[in-house]
Amino acid sequence: MRRSTILLVLLLTLAALLAGCGDDAATTTAVPPTTGAGTTTEAPTTTGATTTTAALTTTEAPTTTEAPTTTTTTAPVDAHPAVGLSWAAVFPPEGATATYRVVPYGGREVDLPGRVEYGVEWRGGIWDRFVIGTPEPGNDAMAVYFDRSDPWVLAVKAAEAFSVDVTNAPAQVEWFSEPLAFDTMTLPDTPFQAETTITLEFGAGGGMALGVTYLLEAVALGEDVELPAGTFGPTAQLRATIGGDLIGGGTFSLDMWLHPEQFLVKMTDGPAFMSIELLTPWE
Repeated sequence: MRRSTILLVLLLTLAALLAGCGDDAATTTAVPPTTGAGTTTEAPTTTGATTTTAALTTTEAPTTTEAPTTTTTTAPVDAHPAVGLSWAAVFPPEGATATYRVVPYGGREVDLPGRVEYGVEWRGGIWDRFVIGTPEPGNDAMAVYFDRSDPWVLAVKAAEAFSVDVTNAPAQVEWFSEPLAFDTMTLPDTPFQAETTITLEFGAGGGMALGVTYLLEAVALGEDVELPAGTFGPTAQLRATIGGDLIGGGTFSLDMWLHPEQFLVKMTDGPAFMSIELLTPWE
């Protein structure tokens, strides 16, 4: 069975926040220069018994001490209170693309484009979406729909997985009747947990509502990772554990690695694909 896709953007947001935790800018203060030496008076000179030459006094001009210079950094208006990271900076700009090397659950290796699209219509609503591949029937692809209008609160609406083996509809669709709101304002100190109901559709068939639980936690921060695109670091490695009726009462976990400038760089046992690795960087 394909893995749950709906968790992807939640993980991306958490990782972007964690990646920013070590990037606080320092304040630099200039060291004041040393003030010059004081007054020097020459010894008097005496000529003969009757003539006296007055003592000559030479005084150096005073040196002015510069005032200390302080650099002040103003946080963006949409900055997270814990790390100062801008919410808008979490997502690639409009038109930016990357290439991912993926392995679908059929086992073959393919290279697919990745992008984030803004203001996309889906089932009567307008959403942003993260896409790998071409999200149409008959293609290997995935798409996650979300709303990011409220800074640091990500509301996930739906996810679609496509396959070359299913030519008349998405292979799998997961959606919430009300978007799952992922509030990151308490991160990174507290892991994210949620319990809700999700509707699952296979192919062109009807949907079924199932209970699901999510647990997101950090595994490692700041490590480098080897990819087809090269070595990238620091990264945030996250682990998601999904359970509930959606998984038949059990649980499964997936790992992913994210980079503060390259978004998702690697995922194992993930949504729609067994593995995802960055092949060419975002630009």
